[in-house]
Amino acid sequence: MRILSVGPMGLCVLMMVAVGCSDDDGQGDNSNGENSNQPGVDSGTTPDSGPILQDGGVIPPAPSCEPAPGGGSPDVAEPTVLVTLADRWHESWLASPAVADLDEDGTPEIVIARAELLLVWHADGSEVWRADTGGRTWSSPVVGDLVAGSPGLEVALAARDTIYAFDADGNDLPGFPVIWRDELRSLAAGDIDGDGEPELVAVTTSPLNDNNQRDIIIAYHMDGSLVAGFPPNTTSASGCDDRCYVTGGYDQNLALGDVNGDGALDIFATQDNAYLSLHDGTGFAFDANPIFDHPTKFLGVRFLHDYDLAQQGWANDEDTADQAHFTNSAPAVADVDGDGTYELVVLASVQNAAQTDRLRGVALWVLHPDGSRPAAWVTPFHAPDYLAGLWDYDGTNVVAATNQVTVADLDPDRTGPEFLFAGFDGRIHCVDAVATEVWSFTYTTDDRVLTGGVLVADLSGDGSPEVVFASYSPDADKSHLFVLDSGGNLLHQLLLPMRGSMAVPTIADADGDGTLEIVVNLKDGEDQQRMVLVYTVPGSADNCLIWPTGRGNLLRNGFVP
Repeated sequence: MRILSVGPMGLCVLMMVAVGCSDDDGQGDNSNGENSNQPGVDSGTTPDSGPILQDGGVIPPAPSCEPAPGGGSPDVAEPTVLVTLADRWHESWLASPAVADLDEDGTPEIVIARAELLLVWHADGSEVWRADTGGRTWSSPVVGDLVAGSPGLEVALAARDTIYAFDADGNDLPGFPVIWRDELRSLAAGDIDGDGEPELVAVTTSPLNDNNQRDIIIAYHMDGSLVAGFPPNTTSASGCDDRCYVTGGYDQNLALGDVNGDGALDIFATQDNAYLSLHDGTGFAFDANPIFDHPTKFLGVRFLHDYDLAQQGWANDEDTADQAHFTNSAPAVADVDGDGTYELVVLASVQNAAQTDRLRGVALWVLHPDGSRPAAWVTPFHAPDYLAGLWDYDGTNVVAATNQVTVADLDPDRTGPEFLFAGFDGRIHCVDAVATEVWSFTYTTDDRVLTGGVLVADLSGDGSPEVVFASYSPDADKSHLFVLDSGGNLLHQLLLPMRGSMAVPTIADADGDGTLEIVVNLKDGEDQQRMVLVYTVPGSADNCLIWPTGRGNLLRNGFVP
C-alpha cells in the first residue's frame, strides 16, 4: 500500500453571485478506461502520513465544510434528470451555465449561452427571455449585481467581437452592446479601479497593434465606456517599453484578483506563448523581480521550467529545456500559502523551448506578481504524459482541452488549498499547496475524449465535497457526467448524449426547492428536443459550494477571496 495525504483553505461557500466587488495547445496508464464503469485511480507521491489507498483511490479526508442542517449523509445519491431544456439545433461551445434569481422574485433562472443565442429558462422548462447575439459565445455568461441601484441582477456575455449586457428582464443596458476585436473568448467582472462598482474585462484572440505595442485586454464600465488606461500597452498606460511579448489569448484565459493588496482587482491574462500579462486597474503593467536579467515588466518573463534559465531568459539547449505555453490556460488567483496575500495560479501545456516537441503534458504554476516563484513552486508541478488535448478535432467543431485549474479545500488537515485539473493524460489530478500530488483519477484512455474542467461541491450535505465534471468527444456516446468523492474515488458515471459537453457544468439550486441540481450545457442541440440537461441530486443542500461553476463564480473571474 502507498501512503498519501491531501489539503486546504476554508473557502466553504463560494458565492454563486458575487457582488460588486488557439485553438492550440503524457501516454495513458493501464487503468480501466472510458468504456468501463470503473475508471482507475492512480496515486501520486507518497508523503509520510495521510489517507491510505483503498480500492484504487484514497480514503476521503475529513469534511472541509460545515454540514447541512441535520448533518446530511455520507452517501451521495445518483443524479437523475429533472428536466430537459430545448430550443433549436444551435451548438454550444465552452459557456458554463449560470443559475441565479435574476428578477429577485424567489424563483431562480437558468442562463444558457449557445451559438447565436442567450436563453433564460425556469427549471420547469418555461422560457423567461432570450437574446440573439448573432455569433457563437465562447466564454460563460457573467451574472451579478453589476449596476448599482438597478432592480435585480444583470447578465453580460461576449459573442465574437461584441460584449452584450442585459438587465434582469433581458433589455439592453444603456451603452451596450460594445464592439472591440474578434474573437472575445474571455469575459469577467470585478472592481478593477477601486470605485466600488464592477467593470467588465475581456481578452481577444486578435491583438491590437498600435504605437509599436500590442494589446489583448480591454475593460469597460457598466455604462459601456472604456476604463481609463485600456487597452493598456498601446495607450502607454502599462509602462511596458521593452520585451512586451503580447499575443492572442484563447479559452477563458482571464482571472481578476487583488494581488497587490490595494483593494482593487488586478488583471491576469494568459496568451499563446510562454509569457503572461498582469495589469492593475489603471492599465499599469506589474514590474518584474530584479532576479530576471532582462525584462523590467512581468510581461517579459519567459516561463522556462528551470528557474535559473527563466531568470537568464533563454535556454542553453532549446531542444531539451521545458517551457510553458499558455494558449488555452484558464487561470485563478488565490492565497496558496495562507499568508494573506494572493498568488497567481495557472495550468500550462508543456513544450520544449525550441517548440519542436509540444507533447510534454501539462504543468501547474504558482507565481508571485513579480514573476518570482514561492519556495514550494520553484519547479512547476509537471504531469508529463500525453494522450490527447493539445489539438482541436478538425472538422468537428470540437476543440482542444482548456487548461483550467480549480482551487478547492478538500482536506482541512492539510495547509492551503488543493488544485484540481485535467491533464493531457486522461486523468484528473489533485495537487496540494506544496506541489505534491494527492491523487489522480483516470477518466479515459481514449484519445478522442476530453473534459472542460472540474467542479467542487457537497452533494450529500455531510460537509465533505464531491468532485464533478463532464467529458466530451467528437464521437457520439463516449461522454459522461462523473461524480467522485474527495479522495478521487468514482461514485457515479452517467452517459451523456451525443458528443457530451465541452462546457463546465454548474451546480446550484435551480428550482428553488433547497436541493442541488447539476446543469449540463450539451455540445449538441437537437431541435426542440434536447439542449440542456438539468440533473437533481436527492439529499443535497447548498451548504458547501466551493467551485460550483465555470471559472469558480458567476462573475467568471477565477478569484478565491
